[in-house]
Amino acid sequence: MQNDDIPDLGARKKLAKTLAQKLLKDAGVKTAPISLQQIIEHLQGIYSLDVKRIQASEKVSGLIVVCKDVDSEYATIGFNGNHPWCRRRFTIAHEIGHLLLGHDCVKDQSTHSEAEANVFAGELLVPTAFIKKDFPRLMDLKELSKLYRVSDQTLTIKLMDARLV
Repeated sequence: MQNDDIPDLGARKKLAKTLAQKLLKDAGVKTAPISLQQIIEHLQGIYSLDVKRIQASEKVSGLIVVCKDVDSEYATIGFNGNHPWCRRRFTIAHEIGHLLLGHDCVKDQSTHSEAEANVFAGELLVPTAFIKKDFPRLMDLKELSKLYRVSDQTLTIKLMDARLV
């Protein structure tokens, strides 16, 4: 039996993937590696989005602050500048997921919202349609990770999710 207060996680994960795919299309991204700069520039026109390197403890990967007023919405994503490059890319994509999924930091600090943002980030950085074309051609984890600019762990999760391994 499902708790009425918790939305169907499968449906929410599907929504996260769909939002990531729509963002890629709307931003005009057609090939790997995914340009986060292109994604951010597209979102800046909608959300007045700013992305900044922050100094934080090793445990903090990133954060997002959204301010809404009557006429506009401003969002700032902070990512831990001490983390490896691939981790920073995933963190930025993850925080964009929180923004587009409408997660409220007060109400949505749950494993569900974190899982949804992770699914969004995985689909944004390694789109299923792209990896299904690239995997048969390369079939090498290190080469694919390098192509998509993600960690081996992120790529492995995506390959399993896409049922390619």
